[in-house]
Amino acid sequence: MRIVRSMARSGGTLVGKCLGSMDGVVLLSEIHPAELRVTNPMMQAQQWFGLIDKKDIARWKTRPPSVLQFVSLCDTRARAQGKTLVLRDWSHMDYIAVPYGRPGFGFALGDALSDAYELRVSVTTRHPIDQFVSLQQLAVVAQKLEFDAYCTGCVRFAEYASGHGFHRYEDFTREPERVLRAMCEELEIRFDPGYAERWFAYTTITGDTQPGLGRGSRKREIVELPRKEVDGALLERFRGNADYTRACELLGYEV
Repeated sequence: MRIVRSMARSGGTLVGKCLGSMDGVVLLSEIHPAELRVTNPMMQAQQWFGLIDKKDIARWKTRPPSVLQFVSLCDTRARAQGKTLVLRDWSHMDYIAVPYGRPGFGFALGDALSDAYELRVSVTTRHPIDQFVSLQQLAVVAQKLEFDAYCTGCVRFAEYASGHGFHRYEDFTREPERVLRAMCEELEIRFDPGYAERWFAYTTITGDTQPGLGRGSRKREIVELPRKEVDGALLERFRGNADYTRACELLGYEV
């Protein structure tokens, strides 16, 4: 099973649009065993990709499937269409979780699937300050996001990423094709250069899909954006947090 992992507001939607628009790929977005209602992967599978039908939905109303059962059916149906299923993990639930729960600091989706599948995982990261500033724009998260808890989530994800191998979002914006080729190799899917002509129009994905929600959401080219101005007091608070500085060290970012 092919899985892409990234933290919330770290460019995962843009990367997902590029992968999802490649020929033969079916991408289900933000899947996590602990919360299937917010991102509604069943709706995605039914309405966007035709992987499940009304009979499946009706049957599951009385006995909801496990994540493994749901993914297995989607995988079987995707293969029948001659396509490859890729899952975009909702890693936010593992490392930050607010306002939907508490983080478990693990890989819940991988744990749910690993007994039945060999996992192919590709990981992307972003500078923790840029993620934090972007998260503050989401009222549903910002109202409950605690600074120290956020930094703890960042370092735990950085520990996973550094142990597994990762691609920095900043590098992706500078050299998207190089990074995407490497991710496709990790996921064992064929790199399709035609994505460059299709990613902007790709809408069957969750995340920053509304124009204006993210700074790059109106752009038709993948470009590196300058960092938003960060309040000096906030910057010093980050620099005084050991989890933050450790996360930067693990991921190769400047403190």
